[in-house]
Amino acid sequence: MTVTTTLGPVDARRAAAARYRAAMAEVPQILDLAAEACQAPTALIVVTTGADSVVTYGRDGAAEFPALLWEHVKATGRLTVIDDGRFMVAAPLRHEGHVVGALGVFDDLPRCDGEQTGRLLAAIARRVDEETRLRHRSANQPFPAAADHHDVVSAISHEIRTPLANIVGFAEMLVDTTADVPGSDRRVDAIRRNTDRLCRTVDNLMHAASLQMGQLVGERRAVDLAEIVSRAAAAVGDPGDRLDVRLPGDPVQVLADARLVQVAVEHLLANALRFSGADGSVAVSLTAEPAPALTVRDSGPGLGADELGSLGTPFVRGAQARDDQVPGLGLGLSICRGIVHAHGGALSLTSPPGEGLTARITLPEFDKHDDALEGAQ
Repeated sequence: MTVTTTLGPVDARRAAAARYRAAMAEVPQILDLAAEACQAPTALIVVTTGADSVVTYGRDGAAEFPALLWEHVKATGRLTVIDDGRFMVAAPLRHEGHVVGALGVFDDLPRCDGEQTGRLLAAIARRVDEETRLRHRSANQPFPAAADHHDVVSAISHEIRTPLANIVGFAEMLVDTTADVPGSDRRVDAIRRNTDRLCRTVDNLMHAASLQMGQLVGERRAVDLAEIVSRAAAAVGDPGDRLDVRLPGDPVQVLADARLVQVAVEHLLANALRFSGADGSVAVSLTAEPAPALTVRDSGPGLGADELGSLGTPFVRGAQARDDQVPGLGLGLSICRGIVHAHGGALSLTSPPGEGLTARITLPEFDKHDDALEGAQ
């Protein structure tokens, strides 16, 4: 006998809120965007955890979302603007037809642009709802079996790449045209930062599609692996100077497509920086003997044997990455491994207890006398 239980309004909202919290990502970026766009010193997000309790996310640690403002938004489901000595505006966050939270900005001074700010905040809240809905679907619904995975990924990637190219171009123009506008440098930097992330996502999707179709090979030439590692370290960005890169004095020659190998190395460095925390260091070393080998060791918590075995599977992410809502698609290591294997090399991952995660790439040594291989596909 099958028993069907129908959730009441409170339980349904509670369940929707739990799914919203699980799918919601990058809260600090959302709050930075809301504060910058609305020119407000404070931005907060509140999401329900039950019938009467909430959790608040603030840019600067612990903060309290005004209870009366949240109760009004929850009860009416509408944008609420209060400008009575202190300016407050909150837009509802929705999931599966339920109001599950609110996005708010606050100023200690009265404002003359309350309605305009409210409309802007409501637009941002709708985008958060939409992204959260998509994240929830992608995490809980399998890719349609009837669809050609490779064609879909390729088509989506190309459709995203075209508008991204325009965004990058206009962002560069903004640098010159808004130099004297207060706060413009932060906005342009935000555009660049998020555009760079989208570009990397598109590139990862394209590489993943090429990998599945056996096309991730490229044009192989004699290249210096030390130079590739140096370029990759500069490309990932390391403002905290956390990368400790040790390279040999002499070139380490390998037969490889320099662009693809740099992509693989960048993935390893970016992952290591991401999971080492704000103060953690990453040890990078390159050796030439007995075969060219690059070792990247992070200072994170490491992984258990079960998780370690599943790393490198497309779209599979570690529990910590999911719990901490670290951005990513779970493609980096699979792309890295595919590139390395296509070059006749190997990628190994180890995680001794308390010693973080160590990734090691080995590539075949370039035979200077085998001229016939140079330029081979």
